[in-house]
Amino acid sequence: MLTFSLRDVVRSVLTALDEEDWQVEEDGVWCRVTPPQHEPRVQGWKLHLSATRLSAPEVLHRAAGVLVRAGCAFKTARDLQTVEEMTSGNHDRAQCGKIITAYPRDDDQLRELAARLDDATAGLPGPAILSDRPYRKGGLVHYRYGGFHGVRVLGNDGSFDVRLRAPDGTLVDDHRKAWFSPPPWAELPFPGGPGRPATAQSAKPVLLADRFVVREAIRHSARGGVYRALDQRTGAEVIVKQARAHVAVNVTGEDARACLRREAANLTALTGLCTELVDLFEEDGHAFLVQSLVPGQALASWVTDRRAEPGFIPVPQVLALAEKLRALLDEVHRRGVVYQDFTPNNIMVTPEDRLVLIDAEWATTPGTRILRVHTPGFGAPEQTAEPRVGPAFGTEVDRYALGGVLYFLATGIPPSFAPDSSDDPQGAHGSHRPYAPAGRTAGERIALVLSLLGEERPAARLLTPAILGLMAERPEDRWTSARLAGFLADAAAGTARATGAAEVTEAAAGAATDAGPTTAETAGDAATDAGPATAKTAGDAAETETVPVPVWSRGGRPDRPTAGREIRAGLVDDGLTHLLRGMADPEGPAQRLWSGSAFGDGTDPCNVQYGAAGVLGTLVRADRALDREELRVAVRRVAAWIDRRRTEVPQLLPGLYFGRAGTAWALYDAARHLGDDTLASHATDLALSLPVVWPNPDICHGAAGSGLAHLKFWQATGRREFLERVARCADALVAAADRTADRVVWQVPPDFDSKLAGIRHLGFAHGVAGIGAFLLAAADATGQRSALDLAVMAGDTLAAEAERGQVGARWRSDLDEKPGTGLIYHWCSGSSGVGTFLLRLGQATGEERHLRLAQEAAQSVRAAAWTSPTAVCHGLAGDGEFLLDLAAARPEGPYRAWAEDLATVLYARHAVVGGLRLVPDEGASAFTAGYQTGTAGVISFLLRLDHGGPRPWMADRP
Repeated sequence: MLTFSLRDVVRSVLTALDEEDWQVEEDGVWCRVTPPQHEPRVQGWKLHLSATRLSAPEVLHRAAGVLVRAGCAFKTARDLQTVEEMTSGNHDRAQCGKIITAYPRDDDQLRELAARLDDATAGLPGPAILSDRPYRKGGLVHYRYGGFHGVRVLGNDGSFDVRLRAPDGTLVDDHRKAWFSPPPWAELPFPGGPGRPATAQSAKPVLLADRFVVREAIRHSARGGVYRALDQRTGAEVIVKQARAHVAVNVTGEDARACLRREAANLTALTGLCTELVDLFEEDGHAFLVQSLVPGQALASWVTDRRAEPGFIPVPQVLALAEKLRALLDEVHRRGVVYQDFTPNNIMVTPEDRLVLIDAEWATTPGTRILRVHTPGFGAPEQTAEPRVGPAFGTEVDRYALGGVLYFLATGIPPSFAPDSSDDPQGAHGSHRPYAPAGRTAGERIALVLSLLGEERPAARLLTPAILGLMAERPEDRWTSARLAGFLADAAAGTARATGAAEVTEAAAGAATDAGPTTAETAGDAATDAGPATAKTAGDAAETETVPVPVWSRGGRPDRPTAGREIRAGLVDDGLTHLLRGMADPEGPAQRLWSGSAFGDGTDPCNVQYGAAGVLGTLVRADRALDREELRVAVRRVAAWIDRRRTEVPQLLPGLYFGRAGTAWALYDAARHLGDDTLASHATDLALSLPVVWPNPDICHGAAGSGLAHLKFWQATGRREFLERVARCADALVAAADRTADRVVWQVPPDFDSKLAGIRHLGFAHGVAGIGAFLLAAADATGQRSALDLAVMAGDTLAAEAERGQVGARWRSDLDEKPGTGLIYHWCSGSSGVGTFLLRLGQATGEERHLRLAQEAAQSVRAAAWTSPTAVCHGLAGDGEFLLDLAAARPEGPYRAWAEDLATVLYARHAVVGGLRLVPDEGASAFTAGYQTGTAGVISFLLRLDHGGPRPWMADRP
């Protein structure tokens, strides 16, 4: 689809005004417009103009005329798709609507331009910009104090940031809050109050419509807030939803207010199925909908909360809920409505297991011209295709969504996948698929997951025919509600008979113990008679449905399908090809060798977390295992690129993953692999230039990360100075420990310039486990008793804070969080990271209790496999590394097989992109390279799984 470029609007204005020497450059989401001989300011008051998707071309045309005549530099959103994103309900609420930014040369020009721009754009629609103050209430022109190009710094967390310079020379954050909060030293350019502090203040109760007292915010968004309130007329608790003016305008001209009005109408049309409508009113230009408070939780949360329960959700309960979901949707359709967005987030489960629909703004009558919305994974192929606006589809799109809901209910896994893409515009299946994107259908990909789940989710196995039938590619092939009702009834009856037979068998077996051989024989006969008949009955409904099952290597265990070594090797080969194809020219001017997420691209390009050092480590590992010339060439080129930039940063930070400790480590490993003594010397010099005492004590950003790298260098070089620096680091961490009688924790100082200031984490990346792991290794190398004692105390702390249960051991992120809440499974802040330390502690001390707890951590990691992200940092690849550690320590255990299971889950997530099978990154929809968050980390885990070798980025004794 062609985009509507706003650059063309700018060009037309420049041409009309005979100003062809201005520069017009597209940069990311912006189009920057600069006059000749422009001298940008560091900071000051600037102007912002808002617009909607429909008004943006007109607003830009008028504003550009004013700005070009004044010789004022400005930028604008690059196209209308970007405008729609920047004004959507999901955009950063502080900056929603900020479409044009003007950079006046001084405050006098700012005041002059504000008046002219307000005159030029008066009457045109656009949302209020919450971070700014409006020049005129209801107008499009706003102003705030901020950076023009600012002062670029590398912060203590390893991210580049643009800051403001205060009058005393100090650098301060350029806050973009959802309220007007200029620096206290910035003189206001227009009359008005001083604004609010950047730190959030406690909110006071607000009275709406002289009736509803808002008590607390449930959530805020660009669209508006959702609040819990008291209805003073009835005394009932209610929910108030706000819709801000001119936000989320789509091509039909509707904004958030129109959607809220439609939701109110739908609540009336669907009385008894949805929340109850209490009131609808407008205040200060915004719309407010008041509805009854439904006790319970969204189905999405209800299912997620049960992921950790043994056996997940029992089959009878799944079948009962499936029938309730079917009946609920059937009644919606009986009333002539298609819901359009039938998802687990839009269905409440009450304490009595009653189902109630919420967020009904997109429900409509089939055939009504409307925006065709969907939630990824639950949208039928025809919903996801262009055009986005058209007559609403029929009930078949809801039945497709119901299939996705049943899949989620039975598996705990959202039915969304990173998209396949192909050079063939008709995809791998040809032109008979009018709606589907290139590649496999959603049904094919879901069938793959269901086949791999095996016996782990018995309800999913039973519901597979229904799920695939409802999610058929063609609307006419989808199961009807009547067919689903029959299937569920048969499945429930079969399950009940199977349960009854099992109870009879169990009771008979128990009686046999008392009654002797005769009774036992009789009981056995009964079980034999009941078993096959019951099993056949339970499966009757599925008999005629087939599920494609791939060829798997089952490793001698037919109950555990796994992606075999050949499949894993294919993922490695394709992943390496992706890394090499996606690398920028190392001999060129590229600022990063691999682009990534918006946040990742703002970090040090030579770090391990998102940058070139992490990928370099994987390339070295791959070449050692596979011995390929193209890999060796890539290692040499990437290492040279990093080497040229090894000290080109404002400050050398100590962290192993966000700082330069990992950079030095990666360079040294590459140097040894290449036999390059000069590169090795540069790497050691870089390591020795890093601080080993630092306010942040952690592995990722701080001192423990630097200490671990120095330990690695001592092991590799034998140079005494590295060991001395390890000891210094350990001494400083011992001194910084916050100890009580039976706990130890390390806090990032509350006054440290860091987003992590004040945390007291338990996990490996930022807390007790990672610091404990360094102290343990340092004690082994230096003999420091104080380091060993504190490492043992760290292990005892983690044992005391563990949440232990039938699914294993888990930990919350921060010691200050409520016990039993926010339990996490992964390397950075959860079970696999804590287990990584406890395993090594148990091996070092011989304490079986630490080893047992590490094994319990592994149990929880395995239990969470199918619902985990893919990444090393917080997902399957990092969890798999821990399981391989445990497999080496306990080869008689199941841990190698569990690591293979995690590789199978990674395979189930793969997409085919340009002919390559790629595992998506942490965000589940893109294929970025970063070691901790993307392709490089997945490849590294798979290489270790099949080729062996040490755990990456751990200084374990050789």
